[in-house]
Amino acid sequence: MCGICLLLHSRVGESDSQSQITPEFLEELTEKLKSRGPDCFQEIKFSSERSFELCFYSSVLHLRGSTLEPQPVQDDKGNILLWNGEIFNGPLCQSSISDTKVLSEKLSGCINMLEIVDVLGLIQGPYSLIYYQKCLNLLLFGRDIFGRRCLLWNISEDAFKLCSMALGKEKWKEVPTTGLFCLNLNEKNTKSSFVVYCFPWSTSASGLSTCHNKIDFSNVEDLILRTKENHFIENPVDKSLNRSPPPIRTNEDHSKISNGGEIETFNLLLEDSVYQKNVDCFEHVLSESVRRRVQNQPYLCKDCYIKNFSSCNHSSVGILYSGGLDSIVIAALAHRYLPKNQSIDLLNVAFASNEKLKDTSHKKSTLAFDTPDRLTGRSGVTALKAICPTRQWNFIEVNISEEMLVTQRKNRISQLLIPNCTVLDDSIGCAIWFAAHGEGFLLSDGHYENYKSPARVLLVGMGADEQLGGYSRHRAKFNNCGWEGLIDELALELDRIGSRNLGRDDRIISDNGVESRYPFLDENVVSYLNDLPVWLKMDLNLPRGLGEKLLLRLLAFKIGLLEAAVLPKRAIQFGSRIAKIENSKEKGSDICERLKQL
Repeated sequence: MCGICLLLHSRVGESDSQSQITPEFLEELTEKLKSRGPDCFQEIKFSSERSFELCFYSSVLHLRGSTLEPQPVQDDKGNILLWNGEIFNGPLCQSSISDTKVLSEKLSGCINMLEIVDVLGLIQGPYSLIYYQKCLNLLLFGRDIFGRRCLLWNISEDAFKLCSMALGKEKWKEVPTTGLFCLNLNEKNTKSSFVVYCFPWSTSASGLSTCHNKIDFSNVEDLILRTKENHFIENPVDKSLNRSPPPIRTNEDHSKISNGGEIETFNLLLEDSVYQKNVDCFEHVLSESVRRRVQNQPYLCKDCYIKNFSSCNHSSVGILYSGGLDSIVIAALAHRYLPKNQSIDLLNVAFASNEKLKDTSHKKSTLAFDTPDRLTGRSGVTALKAICPTRQWNFIEVNISEEMLVTQRKNRISQLLIPNCTVLDDSIGCAIWFAAHGEGFLLSDGHYENYKSPARVLLVGMGADEQLGGYSRHRAKFNNCGWEGLIDELALELDRIGSRNLGRDDRIISDNGVESRYPFLDENVVSYLNDLPVWLKMDLNLPRGLGEKLLLRLLAFKIGLLEAAVLPKRAIQFGSRIAKIENSKEKGSDICERLKQL
């Protein structure tokens, strides 16, 4: 993982573009990039032939390859790559070599813009990147189709800025995930807007629509957009969303499934050869996704990496963990592939108001943090210990008081949220930041001990609800419009995931020197689920806590997580109780007044 930034300035007359980059700006840039990538920081600056100055900055969290690959990477032709990503699969994936090096060498052989676009279309994994092709004087940049890595831009008449997070007081926007963008520096002069070409994805993430008609740059000033509709970047998800309707069940079959208890229902479905086969296939595909995300790293915690140790038995991997269905299945699968001597950190965040803590004695202060997610988290750890008894599971109770929340929101989190600004962004962003920070308490031999997670990789369950019908709006759509309406909603859900919250979550998590990895959004997982008929993934004729995410529930049941298999969906802002600390009457979509006041 990396923090990346490009500052491009026009040189006007005798004025130096560096005058626009103040010492305070550079200090903020350096500090924020190093928070994301603490292992290396470098910069490259040069002037182009057409009165531009380009400044490339990058920090690195070393996770791939046996040796650290410093960035920015400049090849012998003068091309420069800033890469914040992971190549987990496909023809460019080489687990023993830094993917930064692999990609730079592959791009170095390209002789025109279309060849570059085709190479970038081979990437399978999360990324944001900036690539300067010196011979053609082109600047290419973009994000993966799901937006798993953040890239923001700020554009003015004489400056073009790209960065992993917002800087200063300027207005930043997220670079859209609708394709790859190319800034032709040969077409810019000091009196014109920047000209940006977009190479759209060949199809949307669902495979059911094209992207080039959905690009809206009306809110970006000093920019001219031209879409290259005759050349696309290949969608890495190679299967379209299956729209086939479910089979018609007999009244007897339907009665057996809908009238039995959860255990009986799961057993009945797993006796069906069709369900059984697809649960087995899903287990294989999801397990492979988890394997790639836990094994592609040095197996070193933060402390042992700094000390240059060759191995360690501490936690190199943590899991954003509520004890709910998504996170507990990921935890169980991660156990299969991590070294047996390493512990796994389960990061569980809970909030308590000052008023609640004031009425609680010191000895019982932990009871104030017994939120719904804390209770399901503890129960889930018991289940994990039962099915994976040889693993050391560290259940980290991250307890956040109202005072701590207010302080860190002001000092750190509010800036990371930019440009997101709703009440929901604030609640979820704060909860995830504290969880990723990993500082809390670990129950050991009946006593609580202070603990700071040393994990450098954080597995996150985002993407399961969108693909498996986990939100209440999916059930509402099904009730009102049937299977066809539900499929339309799932397609919309998948197609807009790149423009929603993953960029925010990347900024929040990465600020703690930890890389987020999303097993449910692996391209192979999404392709498999797209290809599967919707009725094998969910059955919203069944009650809440059973019908939604049915495929994942069956998998949890199969591997022995019986209690988690029937847990209903609970959002982190409610499960952690952060939503109850401040103004509980706010709507999630409202602009957050607390952020506006900072």
